[in-house]
Amino acid sequence: MNIDSLKLNESPNLNFSHGTASRSANRSQQTFDAIFDKAQHTSDDPGAQAREVIRIMQASMLGLFSTEDDSDFFSSPDFIRPPNLPSTTKSQGIDTYRAAQQSSPHRPLPTKRSHIEQMIAQVAQKVDLPSELIRSVVSAESSYRTDAVSAAGAQGLMQLMPETASEMGVENSFDPRQNLLGGSRYLKRLLDKYNGDIDHALAAYNWGQGNVDRRGLENMPTETRDYIARVKLVVQEQLA
Repeated sequence: MNIDSLKLNESPNLNFSHGTASRSANRSQQTFDAIFDKAQHTSDDPGAQAREVIRIMQASMLGLFSTEDDSDFFSSPDFIRPPNLPSTTKSQGIDTYRAAQQSSPHRPLPTKRSHIEQMIAQVAQKVDLPSELIRSVVSAESSYRTDAVSAAGAQGLMQLMPETASEMGVENSFDPRQNLLGGSRYLKRLLDKYNGDIDHALAAYNWGQGNVDRRGLENMPTETRDYIARVKLVVQEQLA
């Protein structure tokens, strides 16, 4: 299925800058310490805090952070600034990471945007959907956050509800490949049900099939209208 066959009605990576060999080891260590300390004050969620700490440790081992200025690290578009935490030690940060891994074994570290794009291309071919449509739904649903969870309990990139995920054979909605495949299969099912009408399919994805079938698009809530418009706009921008 390509994008032209659809009935288009009119209705979170962290960026590290590379250091140079000429910078002193002492200054590198000082900068690492500063970044490490900041990383431990970035969330009131122990799991999120631990993920930031482990990223810094990995970057340090690879030499992938700037020893000149750590401001870029925390000004990345994908870096989220939650409320400050009370001061913690580095050893506490490691303990927090281990505890988070034990308590949330199914929530992986966020996946790089480029890797997600590759998965989308593969999934699009597998389920016979336009990659532009899948990409637009991912953008509208989660802004490419693999660990996103809505107030209603929808999870992952395509915000699958647990019952929908189970129906689509998804065992772990925080696994990006599983989520993309399950969400895309569900979207394809809706498009087939509504004869390729993207407005009906997207309304059912966001509002529920039962609501669409019983109440019709003329009675859908503003949130769903905005959702459809947002997805279609992103599709059009990609095709422009």
